[in-house]
Amino acid sequence: MEHQGAISKAEEAYQRAIDAHPISWVSYNSKGTFYYRQSEYTKAVIMFQKVTELAPEGFAGFVNLGATYNNTGRYMEAIGPLERSIMIRPTYAAYSNLGTAYFGLHEYTKAASSFEQAVKLSPQEYITWGNLGNAKYYAGTHNEAMAAFRRAAELASEELRVNPHDPPVLGDLATYYSMLGNRELALSSLNEALQGKYNNKELLFNAAEVYNQLGETGLALEWLNKAVYSGYSVGKFRDAPEFDNLTNNPQYRDLVNKH
Repeated sequence: MEHQGAISKAEEAYQRAIDAHPISWVSYNSKGTFYYRQSEYTKAVIMFQKVTELAPEGFAGFVNLGATYNNTGRYMEAIGPLERSIMIRPTYAAYSNLGTAYFGLHEYTKAASSFEQAVKLSPQEYITWGNLGNAKYYAGTHNEAMAAFRRAAELASEELRVNPHDPPVLGDLATYYSMLGNRELALSSLNEALQGKYNNKELLFNAAEVYNQLGETGLALEWLNKAVYSGYSVGKFRDAPEFDNLTNNPQYRDLVNKH
């Protein structure tokens, strides 16, 4: 129902499940996940908070709540639920999101430590290696950062053997190549990723990151504008170190203040 575009009907169906089982955390979690997919994070938070109230011994609700806070830039609020989840059961998702929270707070050493734990639990996830590379890079350990980026690029390239035209993977690969200083591969991967996918907010943000890393500020701002107008949260990049060089740029400041 949801995948066919009948969003309102899907929402009603999730609510009927809650009405039928008002003390079931599963129903609230399902509706929260639905809101998360629709980028309705305020509503998702309410659902996941209810999950943690109904099932305080479960780890999933706390992970989902922390992840939702991360997606709105509420990084400090994300830490508590994520640490609670890890106390109940250490998982890849919890450590990965905890790393994201610390990274958003510019606590890069703590972020790297969390991503390292995530890598141990799921070593084949290329995204986590890329996140680890970012944390190491901004923590000042550049050699370790480059090693993590190379591993991320290797794993992403392996995924492309299955689907050579996978836009999200190509977009991520472009960012890793840009961090590694390989302009040619970064742009070729990005151009391939953008074929017919200009309304994908994550991909548009990838483009902004790549061009900014390659020193093309004008193009970076163009793609950042496109990402925001496609629904990318300003809270997620407002304090991102990747765009520190744009802090005093009038166009960048106007974009942030406008949204």
